[in-house]
Amino acid sequence: MGLHNLDSSVVHENLMKHGVCFLRSSDPPQDSVADSEADDILVEFAKTLGTLEGPHPVFSPDPSSPLAVVSHSSSNPPDGAEWHTDCSWSSSPPFASVLWPRLLPPTGGDTLWLNTASAFRDLPKGMKEDLRGLEAVHDMGSFRNTYAKEGAEGINEGHAKFGSAVWPIVRVHPVTGEECLFVNEGFTVHVVGMMADESRRLLNYLFSHLSRPIYSCRWSWSLGDVAIWDNRSTQHYACSDYTGYSRRMHRVTIVNDMIGEEKIKP
Repeated sequence: MGLHNLDSSVVHENLMKHGVCFLRSSDPPQDSVADSEADDILVEFAKTLGTLEGPHPVFSPDPSSPLAVVSHSSSNPPDGAEWHTDCSWSSSPPFASVLWPRLLPPTGGDTLWLNTASAFRDLPKGMKEDLRGLEAVHDMGSFRNTYAKEGAEGINEGHAKFGSAVWPIVRVHPVTGEECLFVNEGFTVHVVGMMADESRRLLNYLFSHLSRPIYSCRWSWSLGDVAIWDNRSTQHYACSDYTGYSRRMHRVTIVNDMIGEEKIKP
């Protein structure tokens, strides 16, 4: 079974249960599908789950397309290997993401996902109560590396493109009702109302807690695989252990949970 005939309601049901779904070696095999055809399949499937996010400030090769291409090679090595939630710096963080590899290294390049609901559930009771009343600032994070090449003007351009947002540290999943930690190493920079050192200590504690292996799974990619995940209840981490080789991943992000919205209608 491939993306072109995948039942989006079944995918959604499993996303609500597990946070991430994997499709192993989708049919047709990826290496027999041209990039343009694969991208069309990817976009059309994502549309069955909700409205697509617009172009990414860094990864979109076509400013009119929702497709993001995350590509690294020996001349452009990865430099942002951190746990993160896609676009948490946005004024409307996306519901889900769909990822389809188009070029993989002979070794390395795995991706990990963690469950933010399970991580929150295991925190001490008193800390959970305190966190429910806190908010944190999210900004472009390690994407500064991209814009820093142009000096101060580049950094200013990056801030203008990305912007920033303030979100509750604990968000309630609108479909499952679970409380989820919404801070991530990649984009969360400050806890509102705290001094810088106090904020840093709290965030570092939460980042360390979230990254415990008990909350995560690891996926070793093969050509043709597809991953679909719920950004509201997961974070992910792309391993950068393929120095000297290339890796190219095509991704679409989905703004709203169309199926979930129907389920929770009064």
